[in-house]
Amino acid sequence: MTPHLSVSQELTRFAQSLLLGIPAGLLLDLFRTLRALLPHHPLTVFLEDALYTFLLCFLLQCFIWMYADTVLRWQYAFGEMTGLAVYLLTAGTVWSRVLRRVCTIRQKIRSIFVKNTEKEKPAEKITEST
Repeated sequence: MTPHLSVSQELTRFAQSLLLGIPAGLLLDLFRTLRALLPHHPLTVFLEDALYTFLLCFLLQCFIWMYADTVLRWQYAFGEMTGLAVYLLTAGTVWSRVLRRVCTIRQKIRSIFVKNTEKEKPAEKITEST
């Protein structure tokens, strides 16, 4: 049987679940940073996405165990996703701009120190047969 909560308790728990979006966003930024800085195979991208989904669900489950009397209510998951969306639209946007600049600088440095391995091939002449 689910415990009956007052409106203020429900609002407090919803606000806590909104704050749960912050660590979810930080975790997503960690995975985005790894993808931007290291080369990835499509299988590792899939595994990282699966791990992120598992960790997001585990984070919500830990929240439910600790603060919600082990009762899952839809508003806790909605609050976590809303908090994640707010994080991505604010701090996540700033971090993606910084990450883009870092990747651009990394590519410029790499182009200076690593010579182009492709040899320039002469353009093949196209012969027209009439």
